[in-house]
Amino acid sequence: MENFNRRNFLSMATKFLAGAAVFGLMPSAEARINPREIGRLEETPLSELKVTGDIQIFDMPQIKTAKTLSDLKIGTQRLRFVETMESRKYTNAIVVHHAGMSRNEDMSLKDIHKLHLGNGWAGVGYHFIVHKNGVIEHARPLEKIGAHAYKHNRYTVGICMTGNFDLGVPTPAQALATEELVAALCLHYDIIPARNTIWGHMDLCDTSCPGRNFYSRLPELIGNVERAIRKV
Repeated sequence: MENFNRRNFLSMATKFLAGAAVFGLMPSAEARINPREIGRLEETPLSELKVTGDIQIFDMPQIKTAKTLSDLKIGTQRLRFVETMESRKYTNAIVVHHAGMSRNEDMSLKDIHKLHLGNGWAGVGYHFIVHKNGVIEHARPLEKIGAHAYKHNRYTVGICMTGNFDLGVPTPAQALATEELVAALCLHYDIIPARNTIWGHMDLCDTSCPGRNFYSRLPELIGNVERAIRKV
């Protein structure tokens, strides 16, 4: 009888924990992150280039001066989010992504929003989308916690460049707009541009994002942003 009761107890406990996770009664792994642990992570030097194989080379444009977010022409669309989103308490890093679809093509914000809704999220997980023609669009409200870098959403802003940079490269207009946006966000949040504050998605998660062709140029982007901010 004792063994039977124990088995019943363990079975019921397992079912309760599973149900609690599904219905949000338990805090997520991300919610349990200790801010002190985040601080130590940011102070840890990141590894050198992780990608291997042939890299497609492209000209990385260099911004001359940093602009503020209000100076950039950023488009806005009316998007419907299906959940109430929590606001970030602080912001001290930026994560750069590519859309990573099957082709290196542009993609609309509404299509990305629809895909992320299909993932069971509140809506588009990135805060900004940068298109092939250099147009920047607001996506998830800037002050809200994103859904773009697992375990690192609570203190980061997510930028997504349309296209697949494992297959191709960003356009000059897209690369320039991304540099301008990163610089504007650094000014807005008082972020010092460096390899431990501006990340490619693959620095944080097991993914090829933002594509090996762009990730190889991320240090150059950071250097360009740092020089532009120094002139402000």
